[in-house]
Amino acid sequence: MVGVAALEIVGAACGLTPWGATNPLCVAPDSDLQESVSALVGAAVAIAATLLGLYYTTVGVIASTIYRAVPGDVRDLFIAERSSEAYLRVVVLTIAGGIVILVSGTFDHAVVGLSLLVLGLFVAMACIGLVVITKRLFDYFDPSKLSGPLLAQIAEGIRVATHRKTRADAHRSSQAHYETYRALASFRHLVETLESAELRSANAPVSLSRQLLEVVRYYSARKYMIPTDSNWWDRVPTHQNWLTIDHNRLQTALRTSTGVAPELQPDYLWLENTVARLLRQSLAVAFQSQAGANALAISESVANLAGALAARLQIDEALAIEASWDQVIDRVTTTPSVAAPQADEYELRLNQMAAAESLVTPLTQMLLGIAYAARAILERDLSAEFDAAVGNPDALYLGDLPTPTRTMLERFSAAIRREIQIEGRRVTPSWWINHLGARSMVEALLATESGILREVRRRTTERVARFQREGRSDLAAVTGMAALELLHKIEFHEPVIRKAEAKLATYRNVNIGIDHWPQRSESPLDPTDEHMAMLRTLSELLPELRSQRFNPREPDLYGQLYQFVVDGAFRAILGGHQVRGLAMYKAVLDEMDQARVRIVSDLDRLDAAARDLRAIEPFITAMDLSGYALLMHEFDGAGIWAPVKRLWDELLTANPKLAEFLLIAATYASSSVEIERIRRLMELNRLFEERGITRDEQHYWNVEDERRRPHPSPIVSAFAPNGFGITNDLYMLFIAEYLKDHLPPGASLGHRVEMVADQIARYRTQSSESENVDGGDHIE
Repeated sequence: MVGVAALEIVGAACGLTPWGATNPLCVAPDSDLQESVSALVGAAVAIAATLLGLYYTTVGVIASTIYRAVPGDVRDLFIAERSSEAYLRVVVLTIAGGIVILVSGTFDHAVVGLSLLVLGLFVAMACIGLVVITKRLFDYFDPSKLSGPLLAQIAEGIRVATHRKTRADAHRSSQAHYETYRALASFRHLVETLESAELRSANAPVSLSRQLLEVVRYYSARKYMIPTDSNWWDRVPTHQNWLTIDHNRLQTALRTSTGVAPELQPDYLWLENTVARLLRQSLAVAFQSQAGANALAISESVANLAGALAARLQIDEALAIEASWDQVIDRVTTTPSVAAPQADEYELRLNQMAAAESLVTPLTQMLLGIAYAARAILERDLSAEFDAAVGNPDALYLGDLPTPTRTMLERFSAAIRREIQIEGRRVTPSWWINHLGARSMVEALLATESGILREVRRRTTERVARFQREGRSDLAAVTGMAALELLHKIEFHEPVIRKAEAKLATYRNVNIGIDHWPQRSESPLDPTDEHMAMLRTLSELLPELRSQRFNPREPDLYGQLYQFVVDGAFRAILGGHQVRGLAMYKAVLDEMDQARVRIVSDLDRLDAAARDLRAIEPFITAMDLSGYALLMHEFDGAGIWAPVKRLWDELLTANPKLAEFLLIAATYASSSVEIERIRRLMELNRLFEERGITRDEQHYWNVEDERRRPHPSPIVSAFAPNGFGITNDLYMLFIAEYLKDHLPPGASLGHRVEMVADQIARYRTQSSESENVDGGDHIE
C-alpha cells in the first residue's frame, strides 16, 4: 500500500511538469480504459496468487517427503532459505499492490501509468522467479545445499571472537561460541540426514567435507587473535594427580575426607575436534554412498590443511584432522568403496592405490609445514615481537605465536601494567621475557616435530606389513614408496629444524632460576635407517609386481621399485649395511632376466641394436653392484662380497653359458654411457675424497713407489681417483677379478677390462715384492 502511494505521488508530481502532463506514466489512463485496467490488474493478482500456491505446493512436497524426519534445525534451514524469502516478498508485494489498485478503483481513483508499469514488472519477475526458485528448491534434495547459512554463522562467530573491538568482551565471546557451536551441531544433523537412504547422495557428503576443511583453514589462520582466557573457548574439567598433589590441598582433602574438585581449563581444540568428528562421519557416508572417487579427490585438501596447521605449530589440531582422514580411508582402501559402482577393475585398482598413498601424504605435508615454521623462526626478530606483545596487548594478537606462548605473554603483559601502575616504571627485564618466551616456542617446535615422527612408523612400516599380509603387494609398494619420500624429507629438513632450535637457544639465560630448558629427547626413528629398512622390505615385493609389459595407463610399480631397490642396494653397500644391502642385492640379481624381458617387450618398436643395448643393462647393473661390493670389502675387510660371490657361484654353476653372455654384454656396455653408472661413480669419488684416498698424477704409472700407493689394497689403489676422478665402471672390476675365472681359456676381456686387470696386477706385484723385502730385513 505504501509502495503504491509512493508511486502515485511520484506520478502526480511528474504530471505537474510540462513533460509529464503528456507522458502516459505520469497520468491516469482514460476513463474508457478503466475497465481494461481493472481486468489487467485482476489477472495479475490471480497469476501471483497461483504462483504463490505453486511455490507452497513445491515446498510442501519436499518438506513432507525428504525432510519429514529430519531434526528441526535442518528443516528450518530449508524453510528459511534466503532466495525463497526474496521470491515470496516479490509475490506478496504483487498481490498486495494489485489489491490496492483494485480497491482504489472502487473509490473512483484511477492510478497513474507508473503504478501499472511497476505492477507488470513484478508479475513478470514472479513468473520468471518461479522457474528459478523451483529449480533451486529441487536442488535441496541434496541437503548439503543448506549449509550456506551455517558457514556464514560460523564465520561471523570467528570474526566476533577475533576482532580487536570484540575479542575482549566476555558476553560477545560467549555469544560467538554459542552461535558457532549451534552451527556445528546443525552441520552434524546435516551429515546424519545423509545416512538415510532417501537423502543419500554421492556429492553431498563430499561437499560438506570440503566445507568443514575450509572452516578449519579459515579458523586456524585467525586463531592466534583470540585471547587465551576468552569465553570463546570451551571449558573442560582437569582433574588433579593425587600422587603429585601439593601439600596444602592434600592435607585439606585428608582432614576433611573429601576429594579435590577438578579445575575448568580452556579447551583450545574444541572446534577442531568437533570438525574432526564431523569429518569422520561425512567421509564415511561418502564411501557408503559409493562416492569414493570424489571423496579421494579431497585428499590433497586434507594434506594441505594438515601442513598449514603444522606450519603454525598447531600439531594437536593437525593430528586431529589427519587422524580423521586416516581412520576412514584405512577402512576402505582395500574395498570397492573407493570407486564408483560401475568402475571396472582397472579404475578400482588405481583408486585403491591412490587411497593407500593418501594415507601417508598428510604426514609429508606436515613435515614440510614444520620446516616452513623453522625457516620462519630463523627470519623473525622474536625479541622485538615479545617486547611489542607485552607492551601493547593488540600487538600480541598480530604475530603468529603458539597458544602456550601467547598465554605466557598475556600474563607478562598484565604483570607489567601492574608494575607501571605501582612502581611508575617497568621492572621485569627483557631477557627474562625472551628466555621464557623462547623456551615456550622451543617446546612447541619440539612437540610438533615429535608429534609427526611418532606417527611415521605406524603410518608407513606397519601399514606396508599389513598390506603384505593381506596379499596386496601393489598397495604395499605404493605406501612404501610414499614412505620413502616422507623419510627423505625428514632427513633433508632436519638441519633447518635444528637451526631454528639453536636460534631459540640464543635467548636462553643460564642465570635464570627456573631454567628447565627443553631438550630434544631421543628421536623415535632414524630416517636413514628407516629408509634403508623400508627399501629392504620393498625389495621382497618385486617378484609379486612383475609385469610382462609396461601399461602407461597404470603406475609402473615394478619398474619404479626396481630402480629404488638398485639405488638402495648401492647405498647400502657403500654405507656398510650388510644385512639390508645383501637382501636388496639379491633382489636385483633375481630380477636380472625379468627386467631384461620387460625392456625387450617395452622397446619392441626400436631396432634390434638399440633394444639389445638397453636390455643388457640389468645384467650390467648386477655386475656393477658386485664390483662395488668387492671394492668395499677391500676397503676395510668387511661388507657383503663373500655372500655375493657365493650367489654368483651358484648362478654360474646352474647356467654355464651365462659367463660368456655377461662378457658379451659388457663389451656392448663399454661403448655406451649410462647416466646411473656415472652417478654411482660420482658417489664413489666422494667416498674416496672423504677417506683421503687419491692417486698422484705425476706418479700415476709408478706403482713400484710404495710411498705413492693410495691404499694397502691393490684393488683400492687401482681405482683411487686421479685428477679426472674414477673413470672405470665397477662392473669391469667384477669381470677382471671374478668373472674371468669362469670364462673359457684365452677369452678376451676387452681393452678397458684388461687395463683394469693390468693395473691391479702391477699393484699386487709391487705389494708382494715389498713384503719380501720387509721379510728379508726382518731376518737380518
